[in-house]
Amino acid sequence: MNCSADEIKALVTYQVAALDGMAASQGLELNYAKPHGALYNDMMAKSQVRHAIMDAMAAYHRPLRLMLQATPQAEIHRVEAAERGLELYFEAFADRCYDDDGGLLARSKAGAVLSREKMLAQVQQLNEQGTITTVSGQTLTLQADTLCVHGDNLEGVQAIEAIRALISV
Repeated sequence: MNCSADEIKALVTYQVAALDGMAASQGLELNYAKPHGALYNDMMAKSQVRHAIMDAMAAYHRPLRLMLQATPQAEIHRVEAAERGLELYFEAFADRCYDDDGGLLARSKAGAVLSREKMLAQVQQLNEQGTITTVSGQTLTLQADTLCVHGDNLEGVQAIEAIRALISV
């Protein structure tokens, strides 16, 4: 969808409020929000989309963090968030290959979804060195607060126990 900044703000506010209300009805508390799919990709690629999402999150009636992809541009994103009084969580991806710019390699490209062996090696490298190796062999530093494993990748889901063991060391 090609939405204006005002439309993005309205959609994010509505969806976050609905999720917050559903969580509260179950005795849970929402602490952060993470856009999904195309909106997530657009947020990382287009500053106007990211700013609209940040504006919506910052205007919410109570503080919530926004989750963004950990990239080499993290400091820029921190500044953007700080200008709005917003806190961020940065996530890295266990089961996805990275492009040289720090984005995720498009799923249409070979090797975009990592095998179990490569996934565990990437998690270990990130945990021990704070880096990942890109599709072309470059090393990028990432500061990640959390780790994503895609639920649509059965290999990833089955590796969660091994991932936990690696990061608990």
